[in-house]
Amino acid sequence: MSTESKITKLLAGICLNYGTSLQTIVRQFGIKASTPELEQMIDELHDRGYVHSIEKSPKGIFAQITSLGNEKAKDLLEYATA
Repeated sequence: MSTESKITKLLAGICLNYGTSLQTIVRQFGIKASTPELEQMIDELHDRGYVHSIEKSPKGIFAQITSLGNEKAKDLLEYATA
Protein backbone atom coordinates (compact mmCIF):
# COMPACT_ATOMS: atom_id res chain seq x y z
CA MET A 1 0.00 0.00 0.00
CA SER A 2 1.42 3.38 -0.98
CA THR A 3 2.05 6.09 1.59
CA GLU A 4 -0.64 8.25 -0.03
CA SER A 5 -3.18 5.42 0.32
CA LYS A 6 -2.22 5.01 3.97
CA ILE A 7 -2.64 8.75 4.57
CA THR A 8 -6.06 8.71 2.90
CA LYS A 9 -7.22 5.75 5.01
CA LEU A 10 -5.84 7.35 8.15
CA LEU A 11 -7.77 10.57 7.48
CA ALA A 12 -10.99 8.59 7.00
CA GLY A 13 -10.24 6.70 10.20
CA ILE A 14 -9.71 9.88 12.19
CA CYS A 15 -13.00 11.22 10.85
CA LEU A 16 -14.92 8.07 11.82
CA ASN A 17 -13.20 7.41 15.16
CA TYR A 18 -13.09 10.67 17.12
CA GLY A 19 -10.91 10.42 20.22
CA THR A 20 -9.32 7.11 19.24
CA SER A 21 -5.54 6.75 19.14
CA LEU A 22 -3.97 6.63 15.71
CA GLN A 23 -2.37 3.28 16.59
CA THR A 24 -5.85 1.81 17.15
CA ILE A 25 -7.16 3.37 13.93
CA VAL A 26 -4.36 1.89 11.80
CA ARG A 27 -4.98 -1.56 13.31
CA GLN A 28 -8.75 -1.30 12.67
CA PHE A 29 -8.24 -0.13 9.09
CA GLY A 30 -5.54 -2.68 8.26
CA ILE A 31 -2.85 -0.06 7.67
CA LYS A 32 0.63 -1.45 8.25
CA ALA A 33 2.69 1.40 9.69
CA SER A 34 5.42 1.73 12.29
CA THR A 35 5.21 4.50 14.89
CA PRO A 36 7.78 6.68 13.03
CA GLU A 37 5.84 6.18 9.78
CA LEU A 38 2.60 7.03 11.58
CA GLU A 39 4.20 10.22 12.91
CA GLN A 40 5.24 11.18 9.37
CA MET A 41 1.72 10.57 8.07
CA ILE A 42 0.08 12.65 10.79
CA ASP A 43 2.61 15.44 10.18
CA GLU A 44 1.66 15.34 6.48
CA LEU A 45 -2.05 15.57 7.36
CA HIS A 46 -1.24 18.51 9.65
CA ASP A 47 0.75 20.24 6.90
CA ARG A 48 -2.23 19.86 4.55
CA GLY A 49 -4.50 21.44 7.18
CA TYR A 50 -6.58 18.30 7.77
CA VAL A 51 -5.75 17.78 11.47
CA HIS A 52 -4.70 19.87 14.45
CA SER A 53 -3.97 19.45 18.16
CA ILE A 54 -1.61 16.51 17.70
CA GLU A 55 -0.90 14.94 21.07
CA LYS A 56 1.73 12.28 21.64
CA SER A 57 1.45 10.45 24.95
CA PRO A 58 2.20 7.01 26.42
CA LYS A 59 -1.39 6.07 25.47
CA GLY A 60 -0.70 6.81 21.80
CA ILE A 61 -0.87 9.57 19.22
CA PHE A 62 -4.09 11.57 19.03
CA ALA A 63 -5.22 14.29 16.62
CA GLN A 64 -8.37 16.25 15.99
CA ILE A 65 -9.76 16.64 12.51
CA THR A 66 -10.28 20.15 11.10
CA SER A 67 -13.34 21.22 9.12
CA LEU A 68 -11.19 21.00 5.96
CA GLY A 69 -10.13 17.47 6.93
CA ASN A 70 -13.72 16.53 7.67
CA GLU A 71 -14.82 17.71 4.22
CA LYS A 72 -11.95 15.85 2.53
CA ALA A 73 -12.74 12.64 4.46
CA LYS A 74 -16.44 13.00 3.62
CA ASP A 75 -15.59 13.35 -0.09
CA LEU A 76 -13.31 10.30 0.07
CA LEU A 77 -15.93 8.20 1.85
CA GLU A 78 -18.66 9.24 -0.60
CA TYR A 79 -16.37 8.37 -3.52
CA ALA A 80 -15.55 4.98 -1.98
CA THR A 81 -19.21 4.08 -1.55
CA ALA A 82 -20.33 5.30 -4.98
